[in-house]
Amino acid sequence: MFFDTKVFGTFVEDCRKWGINCPIVPGLMCINAYGGFVKMTKFCKTRVPAELRAKMDSLKDDPDAVKAFGVEFGIQMCQDLIEIGVDVLHFYTLNLEKITYGILDGLGYEVKGAVDESDANTMVAKGSAWARVGDKVKTSQGEGVVSAIDNDGTATVEFTGDTATATFKKDEYSKVF
Repeated sequence: MFFDTKVFGTFVEDCRKWGINCPIVPGLMCINAYGGFVKMTKFCKTRVPAELRAKMDSLKDDPDAVKAFGVEFGIQMCQDLIEIGVDVLHFYTLNLEKITYGILDGLGYEVKGAVDESDANTMVAKGSAWARVGDKVKTSQGEGVVSAIDNDGTATVEFTGDTATATFKKDEYSKVF
């Protein structure tokens, strides 16, 4: 994952100089929300160009503006990558396709299907994982299945056995993979 296409281009050139000739596919993180951007770049230790950081900080209180910028920035990144010879683009959508559809449309691709991000409100960031209704999670009371999530990340978890359900704060459960 990266946000500076020049760094990616240099990486590919360096690989080729060392005789590494396998395909190198760029991982493109779609910018959907300020909070997600900050969490993922910190978690992945991604270098963020100063201009991009400043722009995101200026938009942080306007979710619609962040999404619009995410599309605009994504289109420009893809165009830059295509110009340096990249022929495959891999998008990290995090199950939110709206920005990816916008980027593809901006690149001139015909996008079929409707955007449905109705589950966006049921997903809560938990470290590098997402927990949502239906996911299996680990708690102090054992493993169970999330039956509800509040906006603050508090989850109601259903168990089999003596304890039918219990509620946990977002730092008291983790997704089981």
